[in-house]
Amino acid sequence: MAGELEHARKALRELNKTLKNLPVDPPPSEVHHLRTASRRVEAIAAALAQVESKESRRVLKAIEPIRKAAGGVREMDVLLANARRLARTSAGDSLTRLVEHLQIARQQNADVLRRALGRRRDAARENLKQYSRFIRSALDPRKSAVPANGLPDHWHDGIHTATMNVVRELGEWPLLSAENIHAFRLKVKELRYILQLSGDALSDLEETLGNVQRRIGYWHDWHQLEEIAGQLLSTERDSPLLTRIGTISSRKFHQALKAANALRGKYLNMPFAQGA
Repeated sequence: MAGELEHARKALRELNKTLKNLPVDPPPSEVHHLRTASRRVEAIAAALAQVESKESRRVLKAIEPIRKAAGGVREMDVLLANARRLARTSAGDSLTRLVEHLQIARQQNADVLRRALGRRRDAARENLKQYSRFIRSALDPRKSAVPANGLPDHWHDGIHTATMNVVRELGEWPLLSAENIHAFRLKVKELRYILQLSGDALSDLEETLGNVQRRIGYWHDWHQLEEIAGQLLSTERDSPLLTRIGTISSRKFHQALKAANALRGKYLNMPFAQGA
């Protein structure tokens, strides 16, 4: 179990390094890395908040504004990539106007990210360092009563409680729909990170969770593009492009729904044993 918390410290160091080296105008790949690293640390801190809430909540508060700002940029990058894929079958004025609109939105979100980094980068990095030191100190047998497995019992119990809470939420989720499946995805992602932290992750389960996360993510991206195109374009003038986007979005939704329901049927009606 101590190895899993060393994994947590590695995630903290990775986010700290990303924040340190992020350029003023980061390319899509680095924005994606920042958002992913932030999400991972947030899931870890949320799990450990069951054990030591003060330190965990402090780091959550420090990185949340940066993660949200990065999320806005990342979403536009993905939507732009999807829109440009349509050029093979839907080239024309409709697509040009949609891409130009997304490019402007991307620039606006990039400005928000730059301001967030300017105001909060140093404080976030310091909080990450402090949180890493806190975890290291908690695992030091000279400073705390660490059992043979390397993890204090109350830490193990707290992480297990966090796991059970997320599993319970997913198991009790209402009938999946376009309105709630993205929130389901966020909980699936949270469960993946907590299981990695706790050492309870099974390779088949983790693979299934990852597949659900990706499938719903693909749909959500196309659904967002469909909504933006519907507001921007004309149903008369731009009908072919709108129809094409809607068709892809519908197909992605059915694929996501199938994967999510398969996960629920196979895993989420089964109890997770303590210490499994």
